[in-house]
Amino acid sequence: MYKLKKALYGLRQSPRAWYSKIESYFAQERFEKCSHECTLFVKNNSEGGIIIVSLYVDDLIYTGDEIEMFESFKHSMQRNFAMTDLGKRRYFLGVEVKQSDEGIFISQHKYSSEILERF
Repeated sequence: MYKLKKALYGLRQSPRAWYSKIESYFAQERFEKCSHECTLFVKNNSEGGIIIVSLYVDDLIYTGDEIEMFESFKHSMQRNFAMTDLGKRRYFLGVEVKQSDEGIFISQHKYSSEILERF
């Protein structure tokens, strides 16, 4: 008989173990958990900058208004977790995201095209 020291990917308790670990990381890094959405974390710095992180299973997306906070957050995550930076988000949960100098535009063009093809 063996005792596991960590949850294995695919086991029933894995999502809970992962969320507990990432939640303690965010608390340690002084993020505040949103009272209305348990997967949304916010951090403000002394100069008034903000970073907002949304967690979806083992993916996360973040936004804010200070590049220094982004870089600090990325380096901290890389020190604590095995992670890959995929760059600017093009799709998230079926929503297409296009970023340009004019703004950020979201659509479900691909999803609606697939629905139309299917039916």
